[in-house]
Amino acid sequence: MRSFQPNCTFPRTEPAGFINNPNIRSTLDIVWSCTSIIILSTWSVLHLTVPPDIQAKSKRQIIRKHLYLLQRKLSWMGIMLMFPEYLLAIGASNLFAAIENNRTLQKLAADDGVPWSKTHTIQADMGGVALRFSEHSSTRNSIRGEGDKPDRQKDEPEAVDTDDISRTPSQSDGFPKFLRDFQESQRLHLQGLGEIPWTPFHRHMRLAAEYIRPADKPGTTQANHLAPLHGNIWVLDSKQLALAREHRVIQRLPCIRLEEIQDKSKTDGLVRSLAVIQVGWLIVQLLVRYVGHLPSSALEFSTLAFSSCAIIIYMIEWNKSKDVAVPIYLDTDAVISSAAFNAIAEAAPTIFLRSRHYYMPQSCHIDRLIVLISILSTTLFGGIHLFAWNIEFPTAAEQVLWRTAAILVAVIPSVCALLVLLESLVLGTTDKLSRLSTYIFAPFYLSARVFLIMESFRSLYFLPHDALISTWVAYVPHIS
Repeated sequence: MRSFQPNCTFPRTEPAGFINNPNIRSTLDIVWSCTSIIILSTWSVLHLTVPPDIQAKSKRQIIRKHLYLLQRKLSWMGIMLMFPEYLLAIGASNLFAAIENNRTLQKLAADDGVPWSKTHTIQADMGGVALRFSEHSSTRNSIRGEGDKPDRQKDEPEAVDTDDISRTPSQSDGFPKFLRDFQESQRLHLQGLGEIPWTPFHRHMRLAAEYIRPADKPGTTQANHLAPLHGNIWVLDSKQLALAREHRVIQRLPCIRLEEIQDKSKTDGLVRSLAVIQVGWLIVQLLVRYVGHLPSSALEFSTLAFSSCAIIIYMIEWNKSKDVAVPIYLDTDAVISSAAFNAIAEAAPTIFLRSRHYYMPQSCHIDRLIVLISILSTTLFGGIHLFAWNIEFPTAAEQVLWRTAAILVAVIPSVCALLVLLESLVLGTTDKLSRLSTYIFAPFYLSARVFLIMESFRSLYFLPHDALISTWVAYVPHIS
């Protein structure tokens, strides 16, 4: 591999005085400045939903739990690295859904005399509020009088060992296979990590078994939306929480102070500030080089595309808590009616990655809004790569491939989103065309993404000399 070591002339007089940086930037300067932006943005931008409430007892379980939580975050970092535009679309859709649901919840909160804000609604959407049913609820009435004691609010639930989840009555005859599959999937997913408060609940299992799916609902409703409700813990999003209040599953909304929610959040302002500063530095760097007719590298444009999505996600999730470990539990002894059970199940958000567990996975409601946001975000992400249209590549073929890949990244998701929208308008479903378009276009899209990443680093070896000339932006404090 060819390497060049620049030599600088030392001053011949003493004291040396103020020494400026050399007027060049090395290949590693470009690499570290870009990767630092990507790492900082990826780590700090993730606001994951509340994980399962695992109570580790032994040292081995504690270690496994920490490794599980780390693996969970690293997995979403990988998704953010590969598909930042999709997380942007999900985040924006969740924000608009929270704004819409917040209107209903604030009206209910005013009737109940409890504080409620958009932050409360977002907290519910990330699995921060859970209903816990008591074992003797079947002997109580579903609606209590005005003078009865309101639902209790607790933080510490009783736990059940994850190894015991599968040993439940649901394995007996009469209960659908999808409930047994759900329990087995959950047992394998959380096995050996500790104890969780979730356990199958007989009456809810019966309601799940008797559920009749509406004709306009997809078949995956049972597996993804219905099965989590057959236990004693219900982790509901804001729309479902409002329905639970309207159907008297809970007598009132929880009384949660805003300070309690903020206290649970572990947002690191320093890391977020460093990420924003780095992105701002990169934008100024590219503008100065463009004005000065100095070429930039493909890696810098790729980093700009990634960081643009990250900055928008920052703004979207500004009020969202970060790294919340345990939800707020609301005890209830209500007997759930079939109407309430079905309404709450049908209002569940679409679960991405088909995660089948009782706690809230990364999710959102698919509607026309998320289709529009997906089109805009993917066009933004792919369009920024097109800014590198005229930069020099090692070969003419690679330049053509870069342009083609950038166009594909910008266009393919938009085509898929439009097909889903068309299907929802004409047929009222989103299953068939979305799957078909995924099978057809996914190989092209993934190939284009992989090429853009690989070419961003490969082309660093073939940069023209002018691309290595530094500007005054190098004197601005940044991480490099």
